Amino acid sequence: MAIGNRIAAAGAVITRQGSRGTEFLLIHRHLREDWTFPKGKVDPGENIVGAAVREVREETGFAIQLGLPLPTQHYTANGIPKDVNYWHATILSGDFTANEEVDEIRWLSFDAARELLTYAHDADVLAAAASATPTSPLIVLRHTQAMKRAEWANTLIGSSSPDAARPLTAVGRMQANALVSALAAFGVTQVNSSDSRRCRDTVGPYASARSISINFEPSVSEEQHLIDPDLARQRVRAMATFNEPVLLCTHRPVMPSVMDALSDVFAVQSDGTNAFNPALTPGSMVVYHRDVNNLSQVLAVERHIH
Repeated sequence: MAIGNRIAAAGAVITRQGSRGTEFLLIHRHLREDWTFPKGKVDPGENIVGAAVREVREETGFAIQLGLPLPTQHYTANGIPKDVNYWHATILSGDFTANEEVDEIRWLSFDAARELLTYAHDADVLAAAASATPTSPLIVLRHTQAMKRAEWANTLIGSSSPDAARPLTAVGRMQANALVSALAAFGVTQVNSSDSRRCRDTVGPYASARSISINFEPSVSEEQHLIDPDLARQRVRAMATFNEPVLLCTHRPVMPSVMDALSDVFAVQSDGTNAFNPALTPGSMVVYHRDVNNLSQVLAVERHIH
């Protein structure tokens, strides 16, 4: 996919523990005669993390879970600037079969992988993957596009229903469906949501796809937050140290309290100037990659703006 006059692509550096330590997966693309990492272009309307998982599956047959983001590679392909976003990843399942793009894969030590890589810029990505620490994500998501309050109030149902019953628009439902691959990419196993309909319907497609129950959190609804914002902050601080991949879906007016609470708990290792910015458009999310051995230590922060 081209964003402006640039090509957006995504991929992953996959590692496993072998008999001689950490091994790195390289692929051989026979049409280009190169050794590199699995990657490919982002499809129109596709979330970039979902694209990384899809491309790996298409080229290698492996289902993966993403971890820390790795350095983005910027170069020119056929005269067009290209940005390739990478993540460290681990395998969940699958087997390799040669296909029209990839005819061979190899699991190699760091030194052997660095020697075999065709492109010099891939060495930086390999080095970052070699030092990647296992993480567990906490994702904060603003619900997708909902019907405007005034429009809802003017409908037959809305005129006699609370604002918490306001539904998503058609665009919002499409956004919610598009989020399924993005949330699956990070292996979310606990789904927490405001009990308002627009939040429930945002996370519903993912919860259904993964057969996960939704934990409804009234404290982070707009109505309850207005009554007692401290209760919302208290609940978010508790979620910050849940030891599994966790998602929280809430509303724009609640976001400042959510971010205040997280800033109380999290120490951000990387540049944290934008780590707790509450400004998110509908369907956008912030991913906090927490060190699995110290959940209050955040090793990287990603903002995915829809």
